[in-house]
Formats: sequence, C-alpha cells, structure tokens
Amino acid sequence: MEIITICCNNSGASGVASDPLAQYCSGSIMRAELFQNKTGVHLPSPQYMHRGHLYLKVTKDYMQTAVDAFAILLKGNINDVLRLPAAYVLKSARTIAMMRIAKEKLVATWTVVKGNRHPIEITPRILEQYRPLFKYLNGNEIAKLNLTDERILTYIGTHADLDRHQVGIVASRYIKLNPRWMEPRYLNLMNNILCGVPMNFMRKQAENTYLQLTHEMFYHIKACDPLQRRFYYAMMTRTQALGKPYSWSARDVSRLGLLLTEIDGPDLAMVKPEAMSGITAQVMLEIPPQTLKHVTEMQLRFIAQKPLNILAKKLSDYQDELRIYNKGYCLMTLNTLLVVMIALNFVMK
Repeated sequence: MEIITICCNNSGASGVASDPLAQYCSGSIMRAELFQNKTGVHLPSPQYMHRGHLYLKVTKDYMQTAVDAFAILLKGNINDVLRLPAAYVLKSARTIAMMRIAKEKLVATWTVVKGNRHPIEITPRILEQYRPLFKYLNGNEIAKLNLTDERILTYIGTHADLDRHQVGIVASRYIKLNPRWMEPRYLNLMNNILCGVPMNFMRKQAENTYLQLTHEMFYHIKACDPLQRRFYYAMMTRTQALGKPYSWSARDVSRLGLLLTEIDGPDLAMVKPEAMSGITAQVMLEIPPQTLKHVTEMQLRFIAQKPLNILAKKLSDYQDELRIYNKGYCLMTLNTLLVVMIALNFVMK
C-alpha cells in the first residue's frame, strides 16, 4: 500500500492531512513482474487495507485502477466509497451495478455523484450515465430531481427497474408541481410513473384521452401491479377507445403493449389473425401460458418469428409442468396439443 503524500481525488488535501492513516488502495505496490512486456494486475491484499481510510488513485493503467476501485467497493466501508471520484463512478456505473456488494454502498455512489449539489441541479446527461445504479435510489431522493424538465421526467418514466413505491412518490410530487398533469401531453411524458397515480384519478379521464396516448406508453408500465394493468386494459377496450378484441387491428394490438397480459383466453382467440402481428417478443414473454393455449392455428400464421418461438417454448414448458404435477399423466387438451404442434412446426420451418 502507498501512503498518501498528495491528495489527487475529490476529497481535498485538507481531508488527507487530518488523516494519518490515509492511503491509496493499490495492488501494484511491491509487484514488478511483466508478461509480454506488460505489468500484471493485482487485487490489493485485504490485510493491508485500512478500512475507512482508503483513496482511489486514477492512473493510466486502467485495468489496475478498475481492480483497485473494485477492492474499495468490496472490502472498504461507506466512508471509503464516498471518497471515490465522481467522474470515475459515472464511467464505471454499469460495472459497479453488476457487483454483488451491499446495497448501502451502491446507494452511497449517488452521494458521490451528487457532490455538494442539490438534486434539482443534476442534469439529464449525468442521470443517463448513472442509469444502471439509478434503481437503488429511494423515491424521496428521486422526487427531488427537477421534474419540470421533460427530459428528466421521461428518463424516470422509461426506467425499467423502478418499483411501484418509487414511482408512487414521484407521481405524488409531480401532481403537486403540475396542475395540468392530466392532459395527454404530460401523461405521455410520465409513462411508468402512471403506475404511481391512484386509479381514482385516472377514472376521471375522458375515454378519448386514452386514444391520445403514445404508442410506447404501455410498454413502460413495469411497476404496475396486475390490478392496475386490468384497470388500464378495461379503459383501453372501452367502446370510445379501442373497442372489443374482434375489432382490433395490428396497430391496436401493438398499442396495448403489456396490457395484453390481462386479456382472457377466449378474447385472445377472437382477435383477427392479421392483427396478431402486433404482438412483440417483450409482450409475449409476459402473457401467461394459460392464455396462450387459446391461440388458433390461423393466428399462428401471422405471429412474427421471435414471438412465435417464445410462444412454443412457453406452451411446451407449461405442459411439462402439468405432467409433473399430475404424476406423469398427460392432461393436455386436444386444442392445446394442436397449438403446440403447429407452433413447433412453424418454428422448425
């Protein structure tokens, strides 16, 4: 380990001067071997690391710097994580998100990135770099961002890893900030944040409002629970919206997005065969096999190849589970067997 004589990171020289145990965490100290004229990369020895007094020295040896940062995140404490350079955390956000480390340390990276700024001062560019770690923030911290900036609102609404509690706090904050939030223009910016809006508010919307929502809206509602999805499905299938399944076009099916996971099997069988081309692979992954077994042979002919592969795999796995649960006796209905065989036939072609 190298004892710090000059501070070169974001903690400042004054912080180092007051800490006699401060040290750079480096695995390259006392190692000078070469392989193909390149120095080796080493993980610092934990027994020589003074937890609570570690600093990261960013050098041109990017691999060794990355390993040193990994050692601090893995073996250091919260104070060590808070001393990491903000620029380095942003550049390494995806790698840090893959690590199996304490959640408290992952949350602490936001304090590093934020620095002395208020959350409302954080720019969309910084948030985009921080995207892999953004899901670890609590809802209160997310709600402090500049929600009046449409780019930040869209960023939050299209983030795939936020839960209902997080978007609920954000939705509550945004409703207070924007009295006109119920207009289609602002609903289209909210996306997944709609999952945090009480359904009583959405019942007051005019039926034609749902026709003004963007095509991608219901692909982002991953934080919604089944009850909310059923509610939005009921709103979208009203007469003044998309209507009944037998009247849908491929565009209508595509607009429903993840709401298709709430469709009943008999209703799915009523969809026009050519409209089935609107089902994407993302949606097919979410539709339960109990519903997919109602798909007809004619509908299978219009489903794209990737969703068709997923359908065949899900139905095959579903029937295997039934055999196990019923002690080896096959209870596959004739209709389901026909769907599986036809789907597999299309896949093999």
